[in-house]
Amino acid sequence: MRKRGFLYLSLIVLSALAVAGCASRAATAPPQEMVKEVPVVDQASGARWAGETGSYQYNVANLPQEQMIIYTVDMELIVHDTAASLESVRALVAEFNGYIASSSSGHQEGILTARLTIRVPADDLETVLERLRALGQLESESQSSQDVTDQYVDLDAQLKNLELAEQELRELLQTRQETGKTEEILEVYRELINIRGQIEQIKGRMQYLENLSAMATINLTLTPDALAQPVVIGGWQPQGTARDAARALVKAVQFLINAAIWIVIFVIPTLILLALPFVVLVLIIRAWRRRRRQRQVAG
Repeated sequence: MRKRGFLYLSLIVLSALAVAGCASRAATAPPQEMVKEVPVVDQASGARWAGETGSYQYNVANLPQEQMIIYTVDMELIVHDTAASLESVRALVAEFNGYIASSSSGHQEGILTARLTIRVPADDLETVLERLRALGQLESESQSSQDVTDQYVDLDAQLKNLELAEQELRELLQTRQETGKTEEILEVYRELINIRGQIEQIKGRMQYLENLSAMATINLTLTPDALAQPVVIGGWQPQGTARDAARALVKAVQFLINAAIWIVIFVIPTLILLALPFVVLVLIIRAWRRRRRQRQVAG
């Protein structure tokens, strides 16, 4: 009987300890409605959930990486007729579904000159350049390119991260609208507005990079051949004489300005310092003579 009693007592104690352990775990565990099931890895985008920061971290290598390059060309053409060349350029740009971003024209010595900024599809850049070179004599041409693929990929990763954060905030906002206080709802709403603003900024930047990479830029200058050719009569080159005269004028102005600076800063103060003792001496002599006359009159 004693053995059975001891066995029953042991079973009761063990049962009590098990119940206490379960109650302790239940007390420390978060409420079931607050626990959110979040996938560790998103197979579609390669995003990995960072539990400590509460955000997705993207592996850039898993994101789509289509090379994005911005092409810019500076070109100057010597043409016979600027007006006719302008019409040809406009027709060429329209043919390749491009557009003229800006243009300016004016008369120099009564002759029309023009400068245009052209945007054409990047895939057709070389063809357009060949057609432009055929419009006149190529005076100068320079090309540059900028790879913005890394910038675009980084922006894409940031965008996906912010969109996931926005989705989480919307769900949290809905929950707090049902059970939360007004202050808590406003706090989530302000954060949601902040996230939405960042998303719009990133989308705008990505759209800007897409447009720049899709359309190449050509800065075109049309110079009439009448202005490009120097005027030479019997070995006389007026542009050389004008250049020498301009240099002489600059040197003369520089000499006058330097002389004025020396006079104001050095010569005038030096003369004042040298003349000061003589001025004091003259004043003393005049005062002595004045007193002498006064004594003679008084005597």
